[in-house]
Amino acid sequence: MSKGRKRPKIAFVSTMAGGPWGGSEELWSRTASHLRKAGLEVCMSVYGWPQRPSQVQSLLDQGVEADFRPLKLPAAKRLLEKFLKRGKPTPIPRESMAWLENQSPDLVVISQGGPWDGLGWMRACRSLGLKYCPIVHANSEIWWPVDEWRDDIVAGLPAAARVFFVSKANRRLMELQAGFPLENAEIVINPCNVSVERAVPWPDDQLTRLACVGRVDPQAKGQDLLLQVLAMSKWRERPIELNIYGGGPCLKSLEALKEMHGLTNVIFAGHESDVRKIWSLNHALVLPSRFEGLPLVIVEAMLCGRPVITTDIAGNAEYLEEGATGFIAHAPTAALLDDAMERAWSRRSEWRNIGLAARDSISGKLPKDPIDTFAKRLMEIAG
Repeated sequence: MSKGRKRPKIAFVSTMAGGPWGGSEELWSRTASHLRKAGLEVCMSVYGWPQRPSQVQSLLDQGVEADFRPLKLPAAKRLLEKFLKRGKPTPIPRESMAWLENQSPDLVVISQGGPWDGLGWMRACRSLGLKYCPIVHANSEIWWPVDEWRDDIVAGLPAAARVFFVSKANRRLMELQAGFPLENAEIVINPCNVSVERAVPWPDDQLTRLACVGRVDPQAKGQDLLLQVLAMSKWRERPIELNIYGGGPCLKSLEALKEMHGLTNVIFAGHESDVRKIWSLNHALVLPSRFEGLPLVIVEAMLCGRPVITTDIAGNAEYLEEGATGFIAHAPTAALLDDAMERAWSRRSEWRNIGLAARDSISGKLPKDPIDTFAKRLMEIAG
């Protein structure tokens, strides 16, 4: 701990460049607020979006000092660079390096949407002799590291005080990609946006309503697979409705796919912040992800007493038991999703009980206060 400080100072860095806010931002921002309210010195480095997220403004109002990094590329090009770049990890901006050195925190928490976004920040921390820990919120086989990143991976990951993952599967995949075990890895639980006190009453409706909740981005969430399944003749004949909740960059293309298939039973419901309202109207969650961390929407659906139909990607199935609390497609393909949905459909009279079993199962696996638990862990690491 730096001289003159009675309590540690913690810096939070967000590497999310695809949009102003997302699910990966909730953990670090709520933890930063929690620590600040507890009297700790907290600072943050985020991208300087023209429309500042309310969560960032709230942290500023609490006295959290900020480094706003410039958005040098349009969002689409930043995403393309993230997924396709093959050069060495970009150093952090000179101004951010000076900010980090001036702040001299006891711990730097690097919140990463993907597995390699924070390599430049890890390098900066090592050069300044600062303790750091990345949080890996998602991973995919398509993000296999290229040789130009190798030196930073070998130097950066083992030197971290901890490498946090939101799912065991993401840890296993990153170890395969890195080519060595991460002895300093830990699993962290994301906060939920729903009360755990009681299940949501079951919708009394003859029409079976499925909800697909998440960013409207088939590359990640696979909504196109779901529309392909519902376009099959057998599904067209069934009393079923699909409500797609969320916003994102691919809404128009999915609307066009819906029109191409003539799916009048598919509704794009937009963003809905009231989780319990979603589950007061819908009977089950269907999430055909192509890559993930561990989606909060799965945890929230289970807590609300709803069965889950999803793909065996990353942490999607870590809290589920096939046939008992949900139905799992072995891979993100239309054929395998259809197979999982068919198994679920054949037992739809049991969905209410399966949902209650899902709620009982997940309730015993979550900390009562994930943010307080994580905050205390960071304070221990900061020392």
